[in-house]
Amino acid sequence: MNTMLANWKSIAVFLDDTPQSEKICDYAADLALRCGAHLIGIHGIQGFPGSFPEDSFVHGKQAINALIDRQRATEEKRAFAVARRFVAVARKQDISTEFRVIWAGSADDAVLNALHCDLVVLGHPLPRGLPEAWTADRLLIATGVPLLAIPDGWNSGTIGTNVIVAWNGSREARRAITDAMPLLSAAQSVTVLVVNSAKIPQKYGAEPGSDISLYLARHGVQVELQQAGAGGASIAKTILSKATEQNADLIVIGAYSHKRTSEIFFGGVTREILTSISMPVLLSR
Repeated sequence: MNTMLANWKSIAVFLDDTPQSEKICDYAADLALRCGAHLIGIHGIQGFPGSFPEDSFVHGKQAINALIDRQRATEEKRAFAVARRFVAVARKQDISTEFRVIWAGSADDAVLNALHCDLVVLGHPLPRGLPEAWTADRLLIATGVPLLAIPDGWNSGTIGTNVIVAWNGSREARRAITDAMPLLSAAQSVTVLVVNSAKIPQKYGAEPGSDISLYLARHGVQVELQQAGAGGASIAKTILSKATEQNADLIVIGAYSHKRTSEIFFGGVTREILTSISMPVLLSR
């Protein structure tokens, strides 16, 4: 797909030295090429003195200094390996890039490096390069920057050719559509999926999903409206099932459109989709 995508001019991708991360880098570089965007590769250094259990058994100034030197050398070697991969991908795609190294233990560094971008690309379920215990949705909430989570097992050559937009009439879902517009406007097909609209008719109007579908069509999006009942399944499972049936290569969803506290304690569409996805998901809030 050679259509130039508009609006995204700065894309960040978090990377480590695993094969899965190398694939994520390829996808991010392809997006940057399609957008004419600047691609920022970010590698989080994981190790520091005291971060490994065996560090507790090191005694004496000389032994401690030797430990620090070993860890520094290991992390430098790893960072150089990630940087070489990143530079090779950039040269292959002939895109504008830069490479940054941060302390993965610092949440402030991760947030700061994501704040100034139009899109952040992460691996899933392990968002390699982020601070320990951080997740994609946590970074989304901390920054407000839309995230593209790409599952480790995703092997398709495309992202954003056949898109499912989960529409629930919320502010978050509307924001997700705006954030995803560069991909939506270039997609071959976009399905606006409304699930269980009859349960809350006041949120959707007389024809659930028709107004937002018309909005997308006016932006040149090849859009189709589809309504579905979840039956005995959850809304998340219904979205994932429809996406699989239609061979979608992207789901666009507004994250935590209900109070996040209730989603944390009782579950929710966002958390269930992130737990179960087998295809890329663009999350916005």
